[in-house]
Amino acid sequence: MPDTLEDKLLHHFASNGLFEGIDQVLLAVSGGADSVAMVHVLAGFKKHRRLSCEFVIGHINHCLRGDESDADEALVKQLEQLLNIPVVSQRVDVKAYAAEHKLSIETAGRVLRLTTLAQMAEQNNCDCIVTAHHKDDLAETMVHRLMRGTGFRGLCGIWPVSEVYGAEFIRPMLGLRRAEIIQYCKDNSIQWRQDASNENVAFTRNHIRHHLLPALKNSVVGTVHPTGLDESGDIVDKLGRLSLVSQGFQSATERIVRAVITEGEFDQGKGQFTIKQAVLKETPAWVFYEVAREVLVKLGVGLRRYKREHFEMIQRLIGKKRSSLVLPNGVVVWALGDRLKFLYYGNKMPRKPIMLDETVIQLEMGQTVCFGPWRISSQMLENSKVDLEEFRKTKDPGVEWFDAERISGPVEIRGRRDGDRFWPIGASGEKKVGRFLIDAQLEAEAKQQTVVIKDTEKILWVAPIRMCEQAKIALQTQYILEIQLFALKKHN
Repeated sequence: MPDTLEDKLLHHFASNGLFEGIDQVLLAVSGGADSVAMVHVLAGFKKHRRLSCEFVIGHINHCLRGDESDADEALVKQLEQLLNIPVVSQRVDVKAYAAEHKLSIETAGRVLRLTTLAQMAEQNNCDCIVTAHHKDDLAETMVHRLMRGTGFRGLCGIWPVSEVYGAEFIRPMLGLRRAEIIQYCKDNSIQWRQDASNENVAFTRNHIRHHLLPALKNSVVGTVHPTGLDESGDIVDKLGRLSLVSQGFQSATERIVRAVITEGEFDQGKGQFTIKQAVLKETPAWVFYEVAREVLVKLGVGLRRYKREHFEMIQRLIGKKRSSLVLPNGVVVWALGDRLKFLYYGNKMPRKPIMLDETVIQLEMGQTVCFGPWRISSQMLENSKVDLEEFRKTKDPGVEWFDAERISGPVEIRGRRDGDRFWPIGASGEKKVGRFLIDAQLEAEAKQQTVVIKDTEKILWVAPIRMCEQAKIALQTQYILEIQLFALKKHN
C-alpha cells in the first residue's frame, strides 16, 4: 500500500487513468489548504517528470468576505512567481446571482464557480479542470444527498472524472483525507488561507462537517456486526467504500441505459425523443429513471426542478394508449398508441391547453398552467399574515385555501375518472365524485368543466365545486396553499 501523500496520489492517478492524453490543465485554486497543497504536489510531479502536462491556475473571487476574499486572491497570485505557473483570476457577484435566480448562497456560489471555471478552461485552451476535492468532501457530499433523499446515482458521491457544464473535471485528491493534507502543508511550510465561513454551521455542508459526521463517527466506533465482522472504522472511509461500490453499480446501469436508448429515436431539430412502450415496459424502475433522465439531458432540459416523483409519473404512462403529462421546464410526455414521446418546448410551450383523456399536469409552486377550460395557479401564504375570516366572507368560487402541511407530495391536475372518491368539506365521510356532482345538481356544462386537483393520497378539490375535508385550514395551520382557477376565454 502507498505510504506517503505523493504515493497515494500516484496510485489514485494510475487506478483511474487520470491525466492521460492531457496537454494543458486548469488548476482550480481557492487559496485554502487543499487546493494550495494540490498545486505544490502537482508542480513537484511535473518538475520530476511524473507529469508532462502544462498548468494554468484559475481562481474565482466570490466577493463574499470583503478584504478576506481579496487576501485569498492575493495569495493565489503569489503562486505564479513561486511555482512559475500562470494565474488567471475572475470576480463573480454571488449575492446578486442568488437573488436573481432565487438560489441559496451555497448553490449560487457553486453554479458560478463551475461555469466560470469552464469558461476559464476554454479561454486558456485547457483540456480539463482539476479540483482539490478529497475523501472528507466525498463523505460530506454523500450525507448531504442522503438528507435530501437520493438514489443510486447520488450515492456515487464525487467521481474522479466527470463532465460539468461541458467541461471535464478531474479530482486527483479523492484518495486523501483532509487531516493529511493539512499535515503536508505544515511539513513543507506551505502557506494557505483559512476561510472563516467554513466554520458557519448555518451552511448545510458545514453543519454536516462539524456536527453530523463527527456524531456518525462516534456512533460506529467499536461496534460489531451480527455476523461477527468488525464494524469499527472511520465513517468517512466507510462512505468512501460505499461510493466506489455505487459508482461500479451506476456504470453498469448506464451501459444498460445506453442500450435501451438506442432502441428509440432522437429528433434534435424538433426537440423530441420517441421509443416503443414495449421496450420500456420490462425495464426495472431504477433503470427507467436513468433512461428518462438521460433523454431529458440529451434534449437539453435542465433537471434542477426534477424530483423522483416526476420520473414515477412518467413511468405510470407506460401501458396507456392516449395520455399526456406536463413536466417542469417546458416538457410534455405523450403516451400515444404503442409509443412514448418526449417533447421539449422550453419557453415555447403551446398556449393551447393540453388535455387528453388521461392527461395529468403537475402544478408547480408559483407556476400557472392551462388545463381544459381553466388557467390554474398556486402560491404559498403565511397564515399569520392573512385574514382567514375575511377570505371566507369574500372568497371567489375559483379560489381555495388548503393547509399546506396536510398535502402529501406534488399537486396534480387531471380530469375525472370512474371510481374517483373524495371527502367533501363539511361531509361526514367519503363519497364518489360522480354521486357528489349529481347531488350538487349542476348543469351539464358545469359538470363537464370540473377538474380534479389532488396530491399523492387524496383528491384536494373537485374544482371549482368543493374542496376536501382533510386539507382544510385548522387553528395550528402555519402555511396555506392557495390555488386559483380562471376561466379561459373561448375562441370561435
